[in-house]
Amino acid sequence: MAGAGRYEQIGDRLTFVPPFVNERFDGPPFWSCTFTALLNGANVGWLGQKPATHAEVAALAGASGDSDTRHGSRASHMVRAMKVRYKTNVAIERCSEKEAQRRLANGGALVAGLTYGELPARHRRWSPRFKLGHRVTLIGWSAGRTRLLDPMAAMGPSYAGEWIAWSDFARAWWPAEQLWFHEGQYLGGVRTTTEAAAAATAAVTARVLRRFDPPRHFRVAANSLVVAFAPGQPPRVARRMLFPHASGANFDAIVAFDPAATLEDPTRTFMHVTNGAFAGRYIPIATAGIAADINPDPVGGVAPVTPVTPGATASTAPTVPTGPVIPMIAGDAATLAAAILEGRRQEWDRIAHANAGLAILPPRP
Repeated sequence: MAGAGRYEQIGDRLTFVPPFVNERFDGPPFWSCTFTALLNGANVGWLGQKPATHAEVAALAGASGDSDTRHGSRASHMVRAMKVRYKTNVAIERCSEKEAQRRLANGGALVAGLTYGELPARHRRWSPRFKLGHRVTLIGWSAGRTRLLDPMAAMGPSYAGEWIAWSDFARAWWPAEQLWFHEGQYLGGVRTTTEAAAAATAAVTARVLRRFDPPRHFRVAANSLVVAFAPGQPPRVARRMLFPHASGANFDAIVAFDPAATLEDPTRTFMHVTNGAFAGRYIPIATAGIAADINPDPVGGVAPVTPVTPGATASTAPTVPTGPVIPMIAGDAATLAAAILEGRRQEWDRIAHANAGLAILPPRP
């Protein structure tokens, strides 16, 4: 069963972002940060299959055994709420900072306690005068930062949190109260992290959203870091490469691994590469430094025109409208085709000059 939420590129991997729910359902003073953070974290384990609603937050609070939720709840109340509400056993841990960072970098979600007043002011804007104990959820890891999901944030289900430097978080953190979840660990019953990850990966194949015949060329700007993926949910990193000079390759399809992904969402769609260093692999369309035309194939022999800025990221295009196709006058079509060809030749010449013979380019158009 598919759930809400989505995968986003965070650091070196696609990371599951749960459907966000906040604790602002009855106005300040807020009281349910513990069970809101718990639900946001648990939905990583269930890949968004638990209802991301205030009613579910209240249900977890009711299952916790805490008779005074409005004055804060303990870590033990989260353990009981999971046992009673979800029939699942969890444990509070105390991992080192290094281990916590490793888990965040590999699909872990941390429900963490902290002293709110010790966070930098920019991370307390949701309730600047509150300085006491609070619980949040962390996901992802990249270059010494993680994503902070604050239950007090006045944001909707698509909110993916905000970056916080680990050093800023660590100053406020209560390391003795860690509750961890891992992407998909509860799918198909309670499994170990390794089993859940293996099962999720094995069952996934690429879903073709748009195919191109013949294949098309995409460009890679100089100094771009490109990461290629193999199939999985989430897709797993197969190879990464830094291109010091401009380069490119061909692709024959736009695909997705997330069942909810569409062509309008470049963060969850991939190009299937057919040649070069990444042949047979999948590159995210939203990769910085990638430029590609992913418009539909020509209708009536004439391709739609979409300006492509050299070095810009690939962008999706509207689908071909249904209904009758209005033919173009032959003379106009020939003029348009000639202009498109000349533009492609000029772009090829620019890339060839910048490349200086350091990489093999496709034939000049």
